[in-house]
Amino acid sequence: MSPPRRHLCSFRFRSVAILDAQHRHRRWLRKRHTAAASIDISQGADNMNPQSPFEKLPEDILHRIHSLLPVQDAACAACVSHAFLHSWRCYTKLTLNDSTLRLTHIKFEERKIYFIDRVDKILKNHHDKGVKVETLNLILTPCTNIKASYLDRWLRRTVKSGFKDLYLEMPLSMKKIYNFPCSVLSDEGAASSIQFLKIGSCAFRPTSTLGSMGRLKILSLSFVHITEEGLQHLLSKSSTLEELRIFACNGIICLKIPCTMHHLKILDVQSFNMPRVVEIDAPNLCYFKYDSALPEIYVRNRSQLKHVQLSSARPSGVLFYARTSLPSIARNVESLILVGCGENANTPLLQSKLPHLKNLEIRLGAGCPTSYDVFSLVSFLDASPALESFTLHVSKYAMTHYPVVGDDDECLRRELDFSHNCLRHVTITGFCSAKCLVELTVHILESTHSLERLTLDTTYDYNQGPRTIGKCTISSKTAQCWPMSKVVIDEAHRAVKTVDRYIAGRVPLAVQFELLEPCSRCHTGSQ
Repeated sequence: MSPPRRHLCSFRFRSVAILDAQHRHRRWLRKRHTAAASIDISQGADNMNPQSPFEKLPEDILHRIHSLLPVQDAACAACVSHAFLHSWRCYTKLTLNDSTLRLTHIKFEERKIYFIDRVDKILKNHHDKGVKVETLNLILTPCTNIKASYLDRWLRRTVKSGFKDLYLEMPLSMKKIYNFPCSVLSDEGAASSIQFLKIGSCAFRPTSTLGSMGRLKILSLSFVHITEEGLQHLLSKSSTLEELRIFACNGIICLKIPCTMHHLKILDVQSFNMPRVVEIDAPNLCYFKYDSALPEIYVRNRSQLKHVQLSSARPSGVLFYARTSLPSIARNVESLILVGCGENANTPLLQSKLPHLKNLEIRLGAGCPTSYDVFSLVSFLDASPALESFTLHVSKYAMTHYPVVGDDDECLRRELDFSHNCLRHVTITGFCSAKCLVELTVHILESTHSLERLTLDTTYDYNQGPRTIGKCTISSKTAQCWPMSKVVIDEAHRAVKTVDRYIAGRVPLAVQFELLEPCSRCHTGSQ
């Protein structure tokens, strides 16, 4: 129900007054050494001021203000006002962790008993008073050997009809893997109301007895022990799912996204050893991110797949794979991010195209062999006739073994009959004096008549970014840029000379050209 119009004008003033009053009472609460969020706050109701200005607020506005406060602040406010006390009894969004329960001052190895006691009291109070919890964000950082009976009891008390969001994160160092009680989701009332489910570091074994989760929008599984069969049971009950994120769930060998997932738009898969096969049949999937050893990927309904990111922390030929296989699985891609690490083959020139690709970002990590030729990235430019923006990030370790351009009067160029008629913006960070990188830049300049801006950053992005963290400013006398080693600084200065000699004179007057050098204040020597 929307608040009455006559109360809207004083909404901001009263909100400030509430927060100010809450701040004044915090010191008193700390002296009592009692976490207000973990006790029955109604015991202190007799000490409250009945003339508090909050008492005059309409109930719906007061509940709205209270729901926006973190759980510990909401509990403090309940100690200030009878109105907030009444609201606290109906407080539905619980975030329970070391910080909200005010346990950070206790030695880590001693927190477990306090954590369990306070969480148990909060959830028991809500359960006994018939308060329906809508959101439970439970992060059990200090509980590496908590008994499963506690967790089972907490979940059964809260995950009921009307429950919406569950975020359960167990410690990675759990001495015994916790088995998530799927029975709480077998209740149709609870299953049908849940909208967000994020589970971390436990075992999750769904079966066909799961209730229908007809409102589930986001599912996130991190370090979860789940089988392919269990995931299929889960997906079969989640027909409205819009976002699926899977991180380090190594029990899945073949990941299958069925055609029944009509609403799925985002698929994010990151792992170390999974899976070997990815089969995607979701008709409206528009964003696909994959970070692991490259598997066999099959995409049947690919008309809406327009944003793709492929990466791997191991040498697996991401760039080669993308150039050879991507046109067949994501032909309509418009935005592409590729993170290559230790590329084991040059990117080949092929007839296959990416006709709709507009934004391309390539990140070259450490470990590229001396045989890899950065100039071969021109293959992506040739395959993308609609490309408007090209960004290349080169790690300071990626081209260590490349030969540096010598003292020749002319930079050797490779004659390729390519023209790029839509490319407008080109950025290369980590630009160095490697010959193949200079050749790539020269090629772009001489074959791109639509170019509007060229940025060459010799500092590996140390001097860029919208924020000033890690970067000095003219007005500041203390802040400094991120440190760069003497080797990196020397190479950056060498790259600047290379640009001046082989590239700057080829930049057309109509192109806005920016060369980023090491900071003259912070990067003058070894650090």
